[in-house]
Amino acid sequence: MEEIDRARLKEVVQFIRSHVPQVVLSRLEPELAVIESYIINARPARIALVGRRGSGKSSLVNAIFGEPRAETGAVLATTPAGTWYQYEGSGGALEVLDTRGLGEGGRPEGAEDEDAVATNLKAVRDRCPDAILFVIKAADVDVWIHEDLAQVAALRDAIARRHGTRPPVIGVLTQVDLLSPADVATPPYDDPEKQANIALAKEKLAERMALSLEQPVRVFATSAYMRYRDGELVVDRRWNIDELVAYLVETLPNEAQLTMGRVAGVRSAQMKIAGVLIQSTASAAAAVAATPIPLADMPILTAMQVLMVTGIAYLAGRRLSREGAMEFIGALGVNVGAGFALREVARGLSKWLVPGGGSLVSAGVAYWGTYGLGQAAVAYYIENQPIAAARKLLEQGREKANSLRKP
Repeated sequence: MEEIDRARLKEVVQFIRSHVPQVVLSRLEPELAVIESYIINARPARIALVGRRGSGKSSLVNAIFGEPRAETGAVLATTPAGTWYQYEGSGGALEVLDTRGLGEGGRPEGAEDEDAVATNLKAVRDRCPDAILFVIKAADVDVWIHEDLAQVAALRDAIARRHGTRPPVIGVLTQVDLLSPADVATPPYDDPEKQANIALAKEKLAERMALSLEQPVRVFATSAYMRYRDGELVVDRRWNIDELVAYLVETLPNEAQLTMGRVAGVRSAQMKIAGVLIQSTASAAAAVAATPIPLADMPILTAMQVLMVTGIAYLAGRRLSREGAMEFIGALGVNVGAGFALREVARGLSKWLVPGGGSLVSAGVAYWGTYGLGQAAVAYYIENQPIAAARKLLEQGREKANSLRKP
């Protein structure tokens, strides 16, 4: 089932653009473009994994997904060509390019090209990665990897020539659980010697990446070890995967962040994305309310707030639809959308204000009311708080708006 009701949500955006006066639309458009890029244009993130055979690329894929998706090979190279894997589930979709390993000792069965670099360049010809993860075993940072990093730079340059963008490169140390002392193999590795060796490996990789790639360089130390028996997860020693994913979300284009945040289920990443949606929507609501549009701004404000709520709900795993947002808004006790209630408050303020001052207070009312609604949606959908707690946050936004009554 399509998780995003794009047609209906596009109708909402078109309604806003067609009902806002041009003078307002010119100020509203930047915020509206942000909302549209996150929600209407949401798509799966595309991540390229590059590294030597045995570096743990396939294991990292499985760790991010939380289930076995990519074949792992203990001895022989197992990736015959750059292969795009698409993971689809209740959380949405994620596209991962698992490249042929650099420095292979032998050509994998089924590979068409002797050279792994040439194969990987073919894989990015028609599909542009949003980010490149350079994957290397923590114990291998002392080996000669300058050539590997030069090939990563060449891959990114080829992407730039083909697609006009240079995706960020993130260093990922794998198998930190195998660093000395090897008997400290269970996260969080609360051992001074283990922690010192992990920190040293991160420092060395950052130095080597800085020689081949432009600053800033970001390196994550991870463990991706999971073991399954009869399809059931029996050992899970993943470590720092959430931190890696949270940072990855921040580097992605707007269009890929919403789905990545949903698939990963990392709350810190979801909260940051929701914060962007709330800020942009609240600012857009203020821009609409700042210009007198008697009665007409009520449905416009409501439409923007519906878009905001749908995006936050989607982050938490719900279907992205206008109806779902309206159901939530109704559960908060707002009859026809928060825009109506907020605008009623604003109209009631006019008698207390000097001529010409009403639009400024109205903008503040719209901003804080929309902000409160966004916080309520975060509490309910992402933090799994009861509707009563969400309603309290909405009331706090209204109280902030009502405080604008004071001269």
